[in-house]
Amino acid sequence: MTYNNRIFQFLTAVFGSTMLLTGACTKIPQEGSIAPDITYKNRKQYAISGLHLNIGDFQSSTSTLPLTFEIVEIREPGGKPVSALSDEIAVVRYKEALVGNESAEELALKSDTVMVPAVKINEFTGVLEILEGNKIPAGEYHFDIRVSNKSGTRLLTDALVVEFKEQDVLSWSSGMAKQPEIERVGDEPNQIRFVAYLDGQPLPGDYIDFTKDRAAGFKGTFVDDTDEGEIWSVNFPVKEADTYATWKIVTEVGGVEQVSYEAYNFNFVIGIPGSYVVRLYK
Repeated sequence: MTYNNRIFQFLTAVFGSTMLLTGACTKIPQEGSIAPDITYKNRKQYAISGLHLNIGDFQSSTSTLPLTFEIVEIREPGGKPVSALSDEIAVVRYKEALVGNESAEELALKSDTVMVPAVKINEFTGVLEILEGNKIPAGEYHFDIRVSNKSGTRLLTDALVVEFKEQDVLSWSSGMAKQPEIERVGDEPNQIRFVAYLDGQPLPGDYIDFTKDRAAGFKGTFVDDTDEGEIWSVNFPVKEADTYATWKIVTEVGGVEQVSYEAYNFNFVIGIPGSYVVRLYK
């Protein structure tokens, strides 16, 4: 055997060994496999009852696509019923394109109303779709989700944990004495009574007012100023919107009454219809 043949055989053997070692060290997922590390990014999420929200960023890792998703079970560790999550809500679906100047009659002809569960999962993306108008009680809900592809299925226990609040104060002006408070006082009427406090004492309703330009604030209809506060009729849910309230400040200087006005903003949301009191502190 010539010298060149010996070199060729040596290089061939080395190359073959390298390929075997590489194959032994690198795990190539089989076709149709579900990776062992599939999960949702940011498993714990937060939602406001009554408001629309999409939740869930699924991490498929090396799993073979496409994947399909199914809710297997929903639990509330505090013992609250979970039936409100499957209650059906009327949703308008358009079956024809809109041009923008349709009459009410034309919109009705172009649309259908379908009943959809308050919470459902997109079977192709794994995103939880929470519909506006739901009546989900405050609580922490745990979702067990089955993930499938052509190779089989895997059940993810507590795949998503969603904590619902029925209302929340998102921000408030530094000029306020403390965070505004929201209290549900009844199932009806659908209204909010705003109570202004100055140095811990409640003021009559005419001591607080909202800016005339309400495009950026909560949507409602003024009802009355009373000794117990300012009353607004509201179509729920109250969505996130920066709201300004103007305070009437009355002081006495040298026996003469002085009146001044100060404006403060706050941002709040309320999802479930009912009667509420919102307390603002100065």
